[in-house]
Amino acid sequence: MKTLFLLLLIGIPFVSQSQNEAGQFSLGMRSTLSLFGDHGKTGIGTGGQFRIRVHKNINTDWFTDYITTDIAGLARRHDYHIGWSVLFYPTKNPIQEKKITPYFIAGHCFDYTEVQANAGIVVNNFTKASRWSSAVQGGIGAHYNITEAFDVSLTTQYMLHLGKEIDAHTHTNSAGVEELFIEEAAHQGLEGHLLTTLSMNYKIANLWNRKK
Repeated sequence: MKTLFLLLLIGIPFVSQSQNEAGQFSLGMRSTLSLFGDHGKTGIGTGGQFRIRVHKNINTDWFTDYITTDIAGLARRHDYHIGWSVLFYPTKNPIQEKKITPYFIAGHCFDYTEVQANAGIVVNNFTKASRWSSAVQGGIGAHYNITEAFDVSLTTQYMLHLGKEIDAHTHTNSAGVEELFIEEAAHQGLEGHLLTTLSMNYKIANLWNRKK
């Protein structure tokens, strides 16, 4: 907390009075809700990001997330994301204090997923499985600009992974015992889920195009 406070103090003199300039550098924290519609599972995660604004109407997000998902009380899914996104502001003057700034967002990320059985669960095959995958995502969002330097952002986007899908399901054996199966697909496939992200971001510096 002390480090963040010092960063904010150091960054204040570097933030341009005109917030419509390129070169702004922001730091932020984020919380993410992940919805796997085909399996009815919901994941909750946390992470961080920084932004580099490259044009009046174009910003970039560079982010990392850690998301955990409960699978019917039998297993847990852990997702690690690291990636980037481009934000396009369609309005003429995007960043204005006490105003909402809408944007379109699209990007790419790398993802590591692990599914592991909970302790005490009867497992038929593997206690865990993991995979690496690559994903693309796109959607919409908005900043609420509390000040010209500080905003709260809400983004909703669909993320589509290309990799070997991991699934966990149960089956009752001949003895009447419910067993957990953790299976990894034999071939590459597509898996999608909806992400809703809430973040807080503070502009701490202008990397270029500073006002005299």
